[in-house]
Amino acid sequence: MPRLMCIILEQGALISRFSFEDTSLCFVNCHLAAGQTQTLNRNSDLTAILESSVFPAERNASTRCDSYMVGGDGSMILDHEICVLSGDLNYRIDTMGRDTIARAIAGGNLTKLLDRDQLLVSRRRNPAFRLRAFTECPISFSPTYKYDVGSDRYDTSEKHRSPAWCDRILYRGPGKIKQLSYQRHELRVSDHRPVTGNFIIRVKSVSASRRKILWQQCTERFQKAKDRLQKEAK
Repeated sequence: MPRLMCIILEQGALISRFSFEDTSLCFVNCHLAAGQTQTLNRNSDLTAILESSVFPAERNASTRCDSYMVGGDGSMILDHEICVLSGDLNYRIDTMGRDTIARAIAGGNLTKLLDRDQLLVSRRRNPAFRLRAFTECPISFSPTYKYDVGSDRYDTSEKHRSPAWCDRILYRGPGKIKQLSYQRHELRVSDHRPVTGNFIIRVKSVSASRRKILWQQCTERFQKAKDRLQKEAK
């Protein structure tokens, strides 16, 4: 596998992957469809991104076995052992007006808003939603969109957009990745507040010689079990 490879998809994603020792890692940055009513389009874009064969398939059988998820050849994002997906995912808060959302934020009632967050609702209610395979740390910060640039005021333009947690970080890699922090930062140069996460990632190194010995031992045990069952069947 190349040390580093990057791909840009027309759905609005920049995908980077690399290997560290014998662990494959894939990072996806997305900018999904904007708009309060575009949840289905955002979900469809994510499906297209995550199910696309975007990288060359790994031809070496040992590398496929050592570095990718079972059955994967490295051509798809979810073939990689560790995946981190982030960006302006553009999910909004449903069934609440802007002023109601603003009052809830001012009162610190984020739970009420998170219950109506389109991303979290899709993960709870849609069995086919591709991000159900990912983890997101609990959100404890105020919505990151949309601000008047250079200020701490939510949008006061004519469009008067409702605040939302558009900027997100999710990850996948059971037992291999742990998130230590999830926070927003008070930079006022954009209409978004950026978010960051700190992670601990566990990587592995495979010994070819030890693997060969263990494979031989497993093959021998399997053959003995097979012979025993054949004798018992007679």
